[in-house]
Amino acid sequence: MNSLTLTIPLPPPEVRNNARVHWSKKAQAVKSYRLLTRFRATTAMGLNKLAWKKATVQVTAYFPTARHLDPTNLIDALKSAFDGLQDAGVIEDDKDLWPLRPVIVTKDKNPRVELVITEELT
Repeated sequence: MNSLTLTIPLPPPEVRNNARVHWSKKAQAVKSYRLLTRFRATTAMGLNKLAWKKATVQVTAYFPTARHLDPTNLIDALKSAFDGLQDAGVIEDDKDLWPLRPVIVTKDKNPRVELVITEELT
């Protein structure tokens, strides 16, 4: 099975579903996070365009303190990142990108999110 591994920053607070921010600030944060993920995915793929039909994504989130998002809110906050994967051509349609149960690590000195996207053979 083919896979692609990306490292991106933790989702900004503005993209979270419980964020109480003006809609334009949220829209800008969503756009920036989506573009960042697209750039990282494009860089990781090199000249290859994968365009997988179906894939799973294993999310590992490293938080700097013991406070962290619960798993469902983490996946929700990564929606714009998943859209960026589609924009980059990793997967044809993000409706066929299925997140696995996320792994959450706390008290890490390097906060980040690691995504391992694995093609599902149909």
